[in-house]
Amino acid sequence: MKITKAQLKKLIKEELEKTMGEGRDFAATDFELYGQLLDLTKNLQEFKDNLDYAMGLTAASIKQSQLSDKVYEMIRKASFDLDTARTKFAQEIGQDPAPELKPVRDNL
Repeated sequence: MKITKAQLKKLIKEELEKTMGEGRDFAATDFELYGQLLDLTKNLQEFKDNLDYAMGLTAASIKQSQLSDKVYEMIRKASFDLDTARTKFAQEIGQDPAPELKPVRDNL
């Protein structure tokens, strides 16, 4: 199958618009935004776990990072603040801020 230069340009433009969020006909719902924020905080937690290990802050780890304590603390605080905001967001839209703990709560 051959594709013309004009078709290729159109395809690239469409993909860029999808990636950049342009061309969206409607605003994201609170639930869509919360889902994105939840994914973001999960990824951030994984990053923070890796950072803690690199900083030598977990059992059996040795500091391997050249990152200063000041920058580490800034990252830690930003991570904590973002997760706190996620929890408040969940509460405001009526979502369970910690669904992974539901089995524990149910057994109490």
